[in-house]
Amino acid sequence: MLKVVPKEAALIFKEGADCSILISDLHLGLEKEMAAKGFRIPPYSTKMMARIDAMAERYGANRIVVLGDVKHSIGKVEDIDWNVLPWFFDTLLDVFPSVEVVPGNHDGGLKTLLPSRVRLHPSSGTVIGSDEKVGVTHGHSWPSQEVIACARMVIGHSHFRYEMRDKFGARSKEAVWLFAPYDIPRLLEKAGHSHGAKGAGELMVMPPFNNLVGGQAINAKGGFDFGPVLSSGAVDVKDADVFLLDGTRV
Repeated sequence: MLKVVPKEAALIFKEGADCSILISDLHLGLEKEMAAKGFRIPPYSTKMMARIDAMAERYGANRIVVLGDVKHSIGKVEDIDWNVLPWFFDTLLDVFPSVEVVPGNHDGGLKTLLPSRVRLHPSSGTVIGSDEKVGVTHGHSWPSQEVIACARMVIGHSHFRYEMRDKFGARSKEAVWLFAPYDIPRLLEKAGHSHGAKGAGELMVMPPFNNLVGGQAINAKGGFDFGPVLSSGAVDVKDADVFLLDGTRV
């Protein structure tokens, strides 16, 4: 069973006695970039850890899977990464017997920062579950054949927002979930995989777990064209369902 955690950018996946939490786009270390722009905020990683700990206790979760962009820096490891990431994942290992990561486009050099007990998957993703299989990946690169063929695929990466305006012209952007059908054979072909699969699957695009990161408005021109999967033509974005974190359908 796969379901959205109410008012959170997280999914719960239950199978038998096992319960997994899925989150994406932590962007740990974002505070350094914000400080350079003049914004002084307390360490946000502690707030995210508190949210994770509350979900783990509420659902009795014994595994967490992070779908990429664990760190915010791109292409190199910053000093703030050495301060934040080892602590963050050591704390996760105190909460969960199993901690897994699918790396994203921000995660160069990530392996050097992770405790040895953290399982690092390929960037093409992995499949969780045995009876009900779910393919999980970050979304910045083509998923593996196995992930696409699951017929239920979860990605992050896009940071989708919905832009709203009031009668005075003020704008606000809210994080959203996106659920859309995809053509399995067409997506496999676009990704360069040989296949004999048929039918349609369901794509779930997660909001970023870090509330401080920006994102593009899906109700703006070209808003859906982000990453190879959503730009492939195999995802029917016209039939997509879009929801705010509080469950409001937009």
